Amino acid sequence: MSVYEPHLASAEQAAWPLETSVRWGDIDVALARREEHILSALRDAALIEGYLPVFAPRLMQLLWDDVDATAVLSLELYEGLRHYTALKRYLDAVGYSPSILSEDRMVEARQRALAGSARPEALVGQLTNFACSELFAAYFFLRLSRDTKEPVLAELLERIARDEFRHASAGADLLAKRVRQDPAVAEEILEAAQNFRHYGADIVTVPVAAENDFEAIAAMNRLIRQACGVSPTQHLQGAFDAQSI
Repeated sequence: MSVYEPHLASAEQAAWPLETSVRWGDIDVALARREEHILSALRDAALIEGYLPVFAPRLMQLLWDDVDATAVLSLELYEGLRHYTALKRYLDAVGYSPSILSEDRMVEARQRALAGSARPEALVGQLTNFACSELFAAYFFLRLSRDTKEPVLAELLERIARDEFRHASAGADLLAKRVRQDPAVAEEILEAAQNFRHYGADIVTVPVAAENDFEAIAAMNRLIRQACGVSPTQHLQGAFDAQSI
């Protein structure tokens, strides 16, 4: 079976229709407005989700000959649109004015990120950043779902977090496939993980991952170990030990 088919099946089973899965009419607006730090974080997250139509096709250009990878990224685009729409709708519903995500503002944010170009030699690093970014996004949404006191938002963020965990798992499977095809790729993955840069940093000043998010960092170690057979921390320790000899 292809790599993407189990992830497609999981996405179909976990699908949540935007109109019926979120209790839009039950939002506690007054409570939500008291959590301005959370609303500000949601705005950045929405901008990142809205950046996917630029980021994912650029990555697809590098992966054009990998059917599994392009299928996974197609799923990411669809679910990212749902996340963007849900976050924007929530922010609009509570009247968070700094969050106004007009089409002009979204285009402006995307334009800033178009300065870079897709380089074939950066393929493995970009794919690694994608998988790790999805994992950090999952923990970001999970953490916010625990922090917010507004029940509708907590439910929405839990749904988004589950989607992001699936995306990270799919990214890990794509990396593992490349290692099976060429074991030397593992070194590139490990180097990229050690220099991880959240792709959200293309679009906002601060990426969605929290600084020193140790739970997410430990999970990233597990994800890379799943793909490469060794984690970034083990790899760094091995390099340090070799230098000490």
